[in-house]
Amino acid sequence: MTERHEIFTDYAVEQRRQFAIFLAQLRAAEPPFSDASVMQPDEVGQWHAAVYLLTGCGPVWDALGPAVVAQSSLGAVREALESPRRWTESQRAAMEWALHFWAPDSFPATFPAFRGFLFTRWIVAAHLRQGVVPVIRLERP
Repeated sequence: MTERHEIFTDYAVEQRRQFAIFLAQLRAAEPPFSDASVMQPDEVGQWHAAVYLLTGCGPVWDALGPAVVAQSSLGAVREALESPRRWTESQRAAMEWALHFWAPDSFPATFPAFRGFLFTRWIVAAHLRQGVVPVIRLERP
């Protein structure tokens, strides 16, 4: 094995370790996310991204979370978007992006209409999907 290959391998191992720590911290801080997140292996970033975004949108998670967890599926989210129920712009965006994080080729999404908390959550979710730890600073006013 070449030295360059060993460095890359060590870096990849360290990245996975850091991501596992980050995911564990998110789970410890947020029981609803933890309940849904543990349904898929740590390597399935698409799932973690989708449920992280959904659990951050209270009205959506309250309405759909039990079905998502019971079915271990985002089917309830897709059905909710197709239903006549009125959702706010942010709620619809959270659902659309959750589906996009899960299957981007099947569920296109446009830049989200999030503000504040949900925008920050969307950024973290995008990192979860890629399996990397975000390097952002959250500052409170």
